[in-house]
Amino acid sequence: ALLADSTNVERPGYTMSERTVGETFEDIFGTAQGRIIVATFASNIHRIQQIIDAAVKFDRKVAISGRSMINVVTVALELGYLNVPKNTLIDLDRINNYPANKITVITTGTQGEPMSALARMANGTHRQIQITPGDTVVFSSSPIPGNNVSVSKIINLLMRSGAEVIHGPLSNIHTSGHGSQEEQKLM
Repeated sequence: ALLADSTNVERPGYTMSERTVGETFEDIFGTAQGRIIVATFASNIHRIQQIIDAAVKFDRKVAISGRSMINVVTVALELGYLNVPKNTLIDLDRINNYPANKITVITTGTQGEPMSALARMANGTHRQIQITPGDTVVFSSSPIPGNNVSVSKIINLLMRSGAEVIHGPLSNIHTSGHGSQEEQKLM
């Protein structure tokens, strides 16, 4: 008997691989002309590593924004769960010391939380980051049911500020951690 818990148990087929997400990051990093700001769940260490790997590949510095993201990255570094080459991470206060095309920011705010770092960027109230034309903002997440309106408001504000916003299921920038029906069968 298999007793399992998966929110995708009713979805036929397979859940997209994290490898696909990593490839999509490389495509985005290879074409973005300005800063890249990626919002993702602070708890997804593997996704954070994929963002860092893409940034390193394209010679970008990485800054961290958002209290929970800073806390998780700090602990993951201390425990050796993140592999970050020396001089890759920079303080958020130093991002303006580099050309825009050399900066990546990993942040919180994927669910449109009003006080999150990404929401403050979108509203123009973040102390260190103002969204400008040429920025690429990536939502490496999908809205939790009930948060769609909040997320859409943030996306609209970002776009009004001139950012290119990459989000949604067609972008291959997020995958569920939950197995679909074929993975359930394999188990």
